[in-house]
Amino acid sequence: MTKHSRNILILLLILIWSSAHAAWYQVEVIVFEQLRPDLGGEVWFENPGLPTRTDSMDLITAIPDIIREGPTASAGTQPPVDDNKVLIPYLELPKGVLRLQKDYQILKLSADYRPLLHLAWQQPGYDTDAGRAVHLVKLVETEAPQEELPPELAQIQIKEDSYTPPNPVFDGTIRLRTTRFLHVDVDIAYFPGKFLQTLRLQKQNANNPEQLMVNQNADYVRLEESRKIKLNELHYFDHPLFGILLQVSRLNE
Repeated sequence: MTKHSRNILILLLILIWSSAHAAWYQVEVIVFEQLRPDLGGEVWFENPGLPTRTDSMDLITAIPDIIREGPTASAGTQPPVDDNKVLIPYLELPKGVLRLQKDYQILKLSADYRPLLHLAWQQPGYDTDAGRAVHLVKLVETEAPQEELPPELAQIQIKEDSYTPPNPVFDGTIRLRTTRFLHVDVDIAYFPGKFLQTLRLQKQNANNPEQLMVNQNADYVRLEESRKIKLNELHYFDHPLFGILLQVSRLNE
C-alpha cells in the first residue's frame, strides 16, 4: 500500500468513526396558543413573510418498508442516506416516551392556554451546514371531506418556499444545530384567525381605533428566534399570541 493510499484509508476511517460517534439528542416541543393574550401595545405589521421550507423535512410516524430493508438507523449512528445524499426524515416518537407530559397537562387544564401540538423526535447533532430543520404544521380541524383535485390541477408542482397549507393554525420549522454550544432556530408563523377578525371589528367600532394595534392586512404573526440552549432545561419561546416549550436531552447519558 502506498503512502498516499494509506493516508486516504486513515482519513476514511476517521470520517466513519466521527459519523458513528455523533452525539444524539431527543427534541421535544409543545406549541400552544394564548387564550387571553396581553397585547401590551404590540404592533401587528403586515404579513411578515412565511418561514422558508428550504432544507426542511417533515417527521414520519412509521418507518417505510424501503428503509426497513436497508441499513438501520439506531441511536449513535448516522441515519442512512439515499443515492441523492438526502437524509431520511426523523421518526416521531410515540406518546408514551414524551417527557413533558406534566407541562402539557398544565397547559391543557389552564384557562389561559391551549396546547396545539406535542411531539418529540430523536436526531444526531449536526453543525450549521449539515443540520436539517424539522417542519411542523397544524391545520384547522374540519369534518368536511376534502375534494379531490381534478387531474389537470393535481399535476401542478408548488415550490416549497411559496407553499402555504390550507387553513393553517401554525406552520414553520425548528432546527437543532451544534457548534461549540447547542443552538436552536425557531421560525413559526401563527394564524390567529377569529382573534384577528375580532380585533379588526373592535378597531372599526372603537372611539380611538389607533389604540388597537392591529393591521387590517395582517393574517398571521411570526415568531423567529435563534437561541443558545442548555441540555435538559425547559426553554420558552414567547409571543403575545402563542408560545413554544422546547427541551433537548442527550441520549444514552
